[in-house]
Amino acid sequence: MNDYRKLMEEISVPEELEDRVLCAARRQRAEQAGPKRLEKRGWKPVLRGAVCAACALALVLGTVHFRPAEKSGEQPGTAPVMTYSFGLTAYAADTGETVQPNANGGLAFDSGSGMADQETGHYTGCLFRVTGEEIRTVSLTVDRGGLYRSETRTGLTTEEVRKLWQAEEAGGSVCTIYGKDENGPMNAEVMTALGTSVTEDYDPEARYGFWVPEYREDPDTDLRQAARASIDTFDGARLTVTVTFADGGEQSKTYTLSTGRLRVEYGEDGTRTMLPQLAGDEEPFVYGIYAASEAESRWLQWPVQDSRTVWKGNPYGIINGKLHSGIDIPADQGAVILAAADGTVTETGFDAARGNYLILDHGGGLTTLYAHCRNVDVKEGDTVQARAMIAAVGSTGMSTGPHLHFEVRQDSEPQNPVAYFDSAIRETLKAE
Repeated sequence: MNDYRKLMEEISVPEELEDRVLCAARRQRAEQAGPKRLEKRGWKPVLRGAVCAACALALVLGTVHFRPAEKSGEQPGTAPVMTYSFGLTAYAADTGETVQPNANGGLAFDSGSGMADQETGHYTGCLFRVTGEEIRTVSLTVDRGGLYRSETRTGLTTEEVRKLWQAEEAGGSVCTIYGKDENGPMNAEVMTALGTSVTEDYDPEARYGFWVPEYREDPDTDLRQAARASIDTFDGARLTVTVTFADGGEQSKTYTLSTGRLRVEYGEDGTRTMLPQLAGDEEPFVYGIYAASEAESRWLQWPVQDSRTVWKGNPYGIINGKLHSGIDIPADQGAVILAAADGTVTETGFDAARGNYLILDHGGGLTTLYAHCRNVDVKEGDTVQARAMIAAVGSTGMSTGPHLHFEVRQDSEPQNPVAYFDSAIRETLKAE
């Protein structure tokens, strides 16, 4: 019995937890065991049933747009032309679950049911599909590590499984085999390394993932740490996806990758989001990759001059059945509050809950709110530059001590502010 199977058999989860929470808890235990190892010979099916392989790349679907034609002599807007876009969507190997995108173009990958071997490398289990209308070809490039294609085959006979293993021994695709028992139909995850780039005809069912060609494992090293060190190969890497469409058009999107702990949160509607976890936050997490769209993401500056702490006792999210729509940043009374980005002051005032507050409009539907201020130093209609002093930290309104309550909204909908700070800022923050 391998270490992975022993770990799974020892998992104990309270029966009263909902199925989704049970799934998440088991997935985290699986992640802590590190990647599965290849079973090269003999019948050793890999136990996977208890693992939620939700390998979550946030959902960003492709769309169809109409734009005015711009041919010579035509009136603007009189001849709409159809144009296409594409996106990436998660593939949840076991649950079919997808992860909602954050409004800032951020995508979260977690290390799902991956596998690793010193001969074949580390297949991280982070799988995604390219989605969109009228796509003809797809090109993927990563400037560090590599990529692979994954395929699930179900209902395999013993002979079909043996053929897969024989192909693997001959240097072909690698696979993991799993099922309820070795005498019944088996399933396989078949993984084909693609190198650093691939161009091929579009297949809406094709699944791609991140692959580390060189995986090193010391017998004295904790499997979890070895897996995380391998995933860190992609810290600072760039993933570029280019597609061509039936009308001859082409579109590219590039994502900057960072690695680390990802905190999993569930919304009231059951949707799941993942964002980088701050140092000091000991809530359950998975270790993986966070991808930020270089074209779509908008980055904010940190809004308090003398504090890099987020109060973990009152985070963004549902608390006691109510949404806490921002983060709380404790700081000394009078500490300088800075504008998070260029913008216009659209509202200032006082109310019993927020105390002294102001709202900045940054354009494109993005706004930020600053509450519990001791004083506000700008007025409605003022334009401000990023990092300009706009207020001072206080404890006005419903507050138990000096801090800034900071909110980010996109099209009036509250967003988790952590999604709007780049990795350079996130690495300086801690939760206390």
